[in-house]
Amino acid sequence: MSLRCFIQTQAPVPGTGAQPVHYTACEWVNEDGSVNLQHPLNRFVCSWLTSDMSELHRCDEVLYVIAQIEAANRQEWFVDGDAFTVDMQINGVQFNQSNVAPDDAAYWNQPEGRFTLTEVNTLLLAWRDYLSASAQP
Repeated sequence: MSLRCFIQTQAPVPGTGAQPVHYTACEWVNEDGSVNLQHPLNRFVCSWLTSDMSELHRCDEVLYVIAQIEAANRQEWFVDGDAFTVDMQINGVQFNQSNVAPDDAAYWNQPEGRFTLTEVNTLLLAWRDYLSASAQP
């Protein structure tokens, strides 16, 4: 499982005089080096890392929670972020988009938004390492 991390630049709307916006981003890369942005790891986990986990202290908090779940000191953890709600349990991690209303039950708990705790932990560790390295002067 490979994660490519980089600085993304979003150009301003032409004619506004606004400056480009730069932010950290990541994408999951296939073994052959190709990137499929529609792959569930990109649509859910990498989008969550980019949108909701852009600060080291957030990564550390979630890594601590994962360790607690793995050690059976915590059964479940739920958080509502800017882009995703995440439900972590020993048997898996479920990602749901935050903009889906409770009435839209058909869009909740989609199978493609479910991953193992190990998969999420592995990608989060790589992302945290990237954020830490890019924060160095």
